[in-house]
Amino acid sequence: MTKLALAFVAVAAAAAPAAAQVVATTADRDLASPPTPHYWDARVGMLAGAATVGDSDGTSLGVTGGFGYHLGAFALRGELDYYRIGDDPDVAMSRRGRATRAAALLRYAFASTAPDDSFIGTLWGEAGAGYERVAWATGGVLDRPDAELALGTDLGGRYGDSKRHPKRLGAFLDVRSYLAASPADPSAPVTCGGPCTMPTQPPRTDVSLFFEFGVFWGR
Repeated sequence: MTKLALAFVAVAAAAAPAAAQVVATTADRDLASPPTPHYWDARVGMLAGAATVGDSDGTSLGVTGGFGYHLGAFALRGELDYYRIGDDPDVAMSRRGRATRAAALLRYAFASTAPDDSFIGTLWGEAGAGYERVAWATGGVLDRPDAELALGTDLGGRYGDSKRHPKRLGAFLDVRSYLAASPADPSAPVTCGGPCTMPTQPPRTDVSLFFEFGVFWGR
């Protein structure tokens, strides 16, 4: 019995340094590789730019809102916009309407401050797809899918008692473009709408360009 006890003691003594090494290695790995930061945020703001629907191209103002989930440098976001479309008021027999648009987007942060920094500074780009519904004031609707590209920045701060999930508050500014198939007649004759070197049909793609600005919050 004494020999068996001595054998157990010898095995335990031999295993103790290895176990300590495993614990130390695991602790070092945890310190060297902190968990990937993740958080949600919501944002609301205004958009201003030029909205294009076929041959109607005018100044546009509207509102925008969105919700996103961020994991490391990536984020999945949903977006909802409501804005004016139509000709400028000084155009004779101008057409007017409103557009409602929803989109799903993937965002990537090119550069950002550290997750534990009290200051938030992020430069990001995003791309995605949306669906637009145009309703003209005098009647008629146009439904169409589109693509979206954007480049922007977030500036703000982190606060609160939680170090792992602090609250976030700040402002955002971005420029974004919507690209959609034009409702122009594909059989339209080639022509020169102004001085040109070659007559063509009207453009087949509508490009709308907006500046957006507003506030975000989350944790």
